Amino acid sequence: MQIFTLFEARMRALHADRHAPSDFIPGFQTRVLAAAAGLGSTCDYVFLCAGEIQPEFSANCHEWWGCLRGGLRLSSPGRGCLLLGGGELFAPAPGVPMQVRATVDTILVRAVPQDLPDASRPVALPAGGWHCALGGIAAVGADGPEGMEGLHVLPADVLLAQGRQAEQGMRPEFIQLDPSDDDWAQRLQARGLRWALCYRGAIGLHWHGALARPGGDMAFLQPGTLYAPERHESCRLDVLLPGTGLLCCFGPGDEPEEGVAVRGGRRADGHAVVRHALALA
Repeated sequence: MQIFTLFEARMRALHADRHAPSDFIPGFQTRVLAAAAGLGSTCDYVFLCAGEIQPEFSANCHEWWGCLRGGLRLSSPGRGCLLLGGGELFAPAPGVPMQVRATVDTILVRAVPQDLPDASRPVALPAGGWHCALGGIAAVGADGPEGMEGLHVLPADVLLAQGRQAEQGMRPEFIQLDPSDDDWAQRLQARGLRWALCYRGAIGLHWHGALARPGGDMAFLQPGTLYAPERHESCRLDVLLPGTGLLCCFGPGDEPEEGVAVRGGRRADGHAVVRHALALA
């Protein structure tokens, strides 16, 4: 079991006059999960004040962002703009330049893959996430009833092929834990959990490590704490507060299994898609 906390993380210092287009510059940034951890990606907390801006950002691989609080305005010349709010996920398309502006005080989680397979595969977002696909960003408000009119629906065989391709990449998801369930750890690990970040509430984490101890090991997870179970490691999550939530990063997924529900979503280029998501609640 590996556990990392925001309170022990190092602050990242980036100079605005010496940076690559894929460097995220604004805000106060701390690296909760470093590449040296060997979990396939880094994870940064980014604290942004209202009005902070990066005139041009361009991802160089398939990374993803999760907005914990506040909101960002993402815009790209000739491609429209998008408002990203708290509880939403976004996957920028590699090589597409865009402007990033914090509309209010914002807390952002940014995960960047470190392994070549993940870096080259599209991120698989759950229904409701935003893809910056094919160099297009959905216009603000395009997900409303009026925005759905006249959308071009892709053929079923294309949807299936794209769904399989996306399933091969990282799979982030916000998950709210129901206190009445006691098998959250097993259910998350069965889906290929790499790591999970507590962003709200409190959790008691129990596990049995390599060194046998009476009753096993235990740690409290609070907002800003990330845990990563070892493969085949037995652990348990006790939800201590109602509304407790995890931002999870799952590894490459397999074909949908029994108990997997199919939900509809939309790519940010306006095309209808089908996403697979396990109904945990």
